[in-house]
Parts: sequence; structure tokens; C-alpha cells
Amino acid sequence: MSLKDQLKEEVRVERQKMKEMSFQDKLWYIWEYYKFHIGGVFLVILLVSVVVTSVRNASIHPGLYCIIVNNRSAQELDVSPLEKDFYEYMGFGQKEPVYVESMYISYGDSATELSYASMAKISALVASQELDILMGDEENINQYASLDGLADLKELLPADVLSAVDGCLFYAPDGAGQPVAAAVDISGTPMAAAMHLSDEAAHLSIFSNSPHTDNAVALIRYIFDL
Repeated sequence: MSLKDQLKEEVRVERQKMKEMSFQDKLWYIWEYYKFHIGGVFLVILLVSVVVTSVRNASIHPGLYCIIVNNRSAQELDVSPLEKDFYEYMGFGQKEPVYVESMYISYGDSATELSYASMAKISALVASQELDILMGDEENINQYASLDGLADLKELLPADVLSAVDGCLFYAPDGAGQPVAAAVDISGTPMAAAMHLSDEAAHLSIFSNSPHTDNAVALIRYIFDL
């Protein structure tokens, strides 16, 4: 039997199996036997979307790009305080939007294919020096701090800002195992409340290769009304 005939026979057998299954069994069968294929396709689509978005936005230079990870508030996340209010406060132009994306990431045995896809997207955006802000839970702050991906706020923030937020700093070990001020806790602030940001996800970090550190620092000033 030729390869072409073999493929036809396999397709015929698969179709016959599917015909004899209930709808739920079909869903289970597709997921169980094709989940790696589906995951691979999803990753390719995700990475292509990043490339396409980058090309499309070649003439657009965001004033700030923020990723929110694992917000578990009972209320729907509202990004307008960042995309609209902070945008207007900074006086950004039409080609200087504030981008905000929300995603969920888990690690270890609880990691999902969506988690890996989200991590791949963050890695691609960091590599292209597009991301500025990470808002997330302690687990993700620790993860990116251990990769030396987050700025030490003790070194980055101006003296007046550092003095105002010193009691809210969250420390995490860097790649060498040394504790750094990897985030500032913004829970309890009017901004966090307006965004419906859950307390565990209200750790704000600045990526170490952020192209807009001045704007990122300005966001911290804005949040704490400094």
C-alpha cells in the first residue's frame, strides 16, 4: 500500500471512530490525542500574532506597555484607569498609547499549555524591549526576579518616590540569590480599586530593560499621588 493510500485509510478509520462517539467523547478524544498538536498550533499562532502586531505597530511607540498576571478579583478587570486616565495624565499623543494585557500563568505541575504560551509571549515582548510594567502575584514576581528580568526599585526610583513607597516594597531573590526590591505593593490604592485589581496581583514591577523607565516611574508617582 502506498503512503497516500495509507494516509487515506487512517483518515477513514479516524472518521469512523468519530461517527460512533458521543459529542462529549469526541471532545475528549480530540483533546487526548491531539492536545500537543493543538498546543503547537496555538503557540505558532501566538508567536505569529506577536510578530504581526510588532510590524503593524512599527509606527506606533507606546507610552507604556503593561502586563497583568493572575488577577483573581471577583469583578472584571478594568484597564481604563491605565489606558485612558493615566494616558491623559501623561499627555501622550495618538501614537503613544498605553497598552494593557491580562493573562494567567502557573508553574510546575499546575502549568498549562496556555501558561507556556503566555510565558512565550512575555519572553518575546521582553526580548524586543517592548514591555515596561509587570503587575502580578508573588509567584510571578519571584519568577521574573530570579531571571534578572526586573529592575531593583531601590536603585531605580528617585529619592522622593523611594522614601514614599519604601514600606510597600516587595523583595525577591535575583539570579544570584540576592534580595532586590523587585516590586511595590499597590494594593489599597485608588488605582488598584478602580481597576478591580486583586490584592495578590497588586505587585507592580518594572522590567529591567524597559524602554520607558521614566514613564514607569511616573506611573508609580501617579498611583501614590506623589
